[in-house]
Amino acid sequence: MAKEKVKKPIFKRWWFWVLVVIIVISIGANMGGNDESSKGTSQKTSADNAKKDTPKKETSKKESKPAKKEKKSYGIGDKIKVGDMEYTILSKKTATQVGPSALPDKANGKFIVIELSLKNNGNEKVTVDSSFFKLKRGSKTYEAAADASMSANQGEDGNIDNSFFMQDLNPDSEMKGKVVFDVAPEVANAKDLVLQVQTGSWGTQTGNVNLK
Repeated sequence: MAKEKVKKPIFKRWWFWVLVVIIVISIGANMGGNDESSKGTSQKTSADNAKKDTPKKETSKKESKPAKKEKKSYGIGDKIKVGDMEYTILSKKTATQVGPSALPDKANGKFIVIELSLKNNGNEKVTVDSSFFKLKRGSKTYEAAADASMSANQGEDGNIDNSFFMQDLNPDSEMKGKVVFDVAPEVANAKDLVLQVQTGSWGTQTGNVNLK
């Protein structure tokens, strides 16, 4: 009678342990990869959070601008220097006629008569003319009346001391006289009139005097 062959338990078979070793190595490799992936994701998330939490520097759109120098306001009685010229407005009045009573110059509208003095502080003579002066009201400009200005500076005897008509004024010299503007009555009575004075015939520099 043949002897019955006894089967070995599965844990005593060599291929079983080879399979176990392979499974263990595979599980260990997968766990290590997951740890690295988790670590990388965690680092990235931390970096993103830190970036969001960092306060942004506010940039000011408004740049600092230097303060503008305010122009001094001049009025009647003040001395105003424009270039080498120095002006003083002495008075302002209105009239319907100017000049000697025997032969007056009558206004088309109404005269504004401005009495003033001017001094040449430069090194050369200046040819003074009524065109040195302009009357301004808002955006409007009024020219001086040359004939009326000459009449206003004429005495009863007919003599004219300072005509403000192409008259030379030497350095350090001073003259006094009247400049006349022929304007509409409502302009003559306005409270916002400004007299513009200038350096010379070309008017490269100007200054303003309020005639209130």
